Amino acid sequence: MFKIALASHGSLCRGMRETAKLFTQDVSFIQIFPFYEEKPESDVEAQLDAWIQDIHEEDVVVMLTDILWGSVNQKIMLKLQNRTNVHIVTGLNLPLLLEMITMEPQSVTPELISEKVKSCRDSIAFMREVTVEFQDGDE
Repeated sequence: MFKIALASHGSLCRGMRETAKLFTQDVSFIQIFPFYEEKPESDVEAQLDAWIQDIHEEDVVVMLTDILWGSVNQKIMLKLQNRTNVHIVTGLNLPLLLEMITMEPQSVTPELISEKVKSCRDSIAFMREVTVEFQDGDE
């Protein structure tokens, strides 16, 4: 089974999953772990541990975290470091999430994930440094 999980400081991951609904109606395969919320709905760490226990050897999992070497990323790395079928990517953003949810589960490899990350990295731009040619009719 293909699974995606989002882990973040606060509700960023919740907002990302909700936004993903605009692009794909089914987000049931996206699990969220919002750490350090002001009023947590539940014990996120316990939810994460239970979710990890439910990862089977045949599953392919992509875990997206928000900040490289942030506390959430460190927790995830420690808990999942021995799982070869779990791929952890940090730098959670919408283009990255969209790339991940559109992958064919059977084609997910570390190489493909690396290509997707590079593609998303290239989509980040300071618009003052980008030349845009507008044509009649462009919005």
